[in-house]
Amino acid sequence: MKHPKLISLIVMLTIFGGVAGICWALVNTHQPTDQLPTSVPNLTIPEQVRDDAVAYIAANHVETAQFMDSFSWTGGRVTPEGLLGGETYMYQSQGWNVTITYPVVVAPVYDVTVDYSTASDAIGIPYHVTWEGIWQDGCVTEASYVFVQ
Repeated sequence: MKHPKLISLIVMLTIFGGVAGICWALVNTHQPTDQLPTSVPNLTIPEQVRDDAVAYIAANHVETAQFMDSFSWTGGRVTPEGLLGGETYMYQSQGWNVTITYPVVVAPVYDVTVDYSTASDAIGIPYHVTWEGIWQDGCVTEASYVFVQ
């Protein structure tokens, strides 16, 4: 070996260049914080939280399936302007009400409350569903569930 220092320099520059290239790629392919990778494109995180919570209820409480024919959600952000530190979203569809609250921090835990009642003027037995849980990193955890008829 005639130039061991030159060979060491070339090896170090190659490693540094590779690491720098990987870091650049990771930084420049970061997804927007208001979007999640989902099978349904363009859902905001609160919409994904809502859909995941309702899907969890349907899968784990089969008696609710009769009230979940289809959803046409309305609603969205209800946090008062100027309120710092937290966000609140509310969605409604055919007797279902979903409320999502969370602190504005990195990787928040989303508190979710889902409430369903049959219409007061409906003929038949009235039903009421109350569900509470959390959503974190795509996972739903149930805290409480009440089904009344």
